[in-house]
Amino acid sequence: MKGATVEKPTAPLEVCSDLEAPEPDDGQILVKSIYAAINPVDVFMTDWGVLVDEWPLVPGCETGGIVVKAGKDAVNPLGGHFKEGDEVCGCTRLGMMGYSPWQEYFLMDSQVTIPKPTNITLPQAATIGCGTTTAFLGVFDGLKVPLVDHENLPALRDEWVLVFGGASSVGKFAVQALKVAGYKVATTCSARSFDLLKSLGADLTLDYKASEQDQISELKTATSGKLNLIMDAVSVNNSLATSIFKAFADTTTGERLYTTTNDWELLPEASEGFISHPIKLGPIGRPDAVELNKRLNEFIPVIVKLIEHGKMKVGEYTVEGEGIEGIKGAWDVQKSGVKGSSKVLVKVADP
Repeated sequence: MKGATVEKPTAPLEVCSDLEAPEPDDGQILVKSIYAAINPVDVFMTDWGVLVDEWPLVPGCETGGIVVKAGKDAVNPLGGHFKEGDEVCGCTRLGMMGYSPWQEYFLMDSQVTIPKPTNITLPQAATIGCGTTTAFLGVFDGLKVPLVDHENLPALRDEWVLVFGGASSVGKFAVQALKVAGYKVATTCSARSFDLLKSLGADLTLDYKASEQDQISELKTATSGKLNLIMDAVSVNNSLATSIFKAFADTTTGERLYTTTNDWELLPEASEGFISHPIKLGPIGRPDAVELNKRLNEFIPVIVKLIEHGKMKVGEYTVEGEGIEGIKGAWDVQKSGVKGSSKVLVKVADP
């Protein structure tokens, strides 16, 4: 079996042709990789060894594929059991051999596998796994927003949430999740992404290149000085969150919460006037991540139904390579940033 491997930290990506095809356990499925996404976490794993259990490593963790074999206890989060031919997507276990879609066949844990929403294509499905689950962990756990029901969405409320990095994969889904939960949403992004974020429901777009003071001033005007919730979808804004909360201290009452995808640096202490909560998707699927896997299993039906009912839109994508051999070129494209907010995919195989 072919796969794209990295021998050791910082080593180049190479195509290997002698990988052993994995065998699913009772609660797992074996998936044929059709589309594989490229994500920043792939660099974290290959360059710094983050979440890596052993080397050599096949990086990659986000997929759209087809089930070729299902364990006897491979329960579909929507009900019933997974079966051969089912189209699936999602985020696989990170840093473990046998689980990466950057190889021809790979394992997924049924509990945290997303059945492909019926109204989107398989390449579109390959763009939603990491973004939706991370955004939901931030919004519905980190910010303590009640989990929504797509059939009984809450009424609009006069309460604002700020999302740093709204044009990122996580940020776009965070903005949409907050909107369906009834909140007003402000988000930072580049000026070229203003229209995109407004089309996803953002009520206020802030140019992240503007000065800190200008961003705070614009926020204060829009929110009447009341802001209790901030989410950082791009892992770089701990100090800015602290500055904003301090600037709003005299005009905001109640519990103030901050959640971030940056779980490797020290977070602001509660003495700064707010409570911080890291978003940790990294252990997904692993047997010891019991609470995380259970929570993601609860999120998956909501994610699927919101997409199928048009309450949450998938992002743009670009296919930058074909076959296992095309992964390196696509990875270089993703790292270059030339595709902006579009998710970079590789078409690994035909269905």
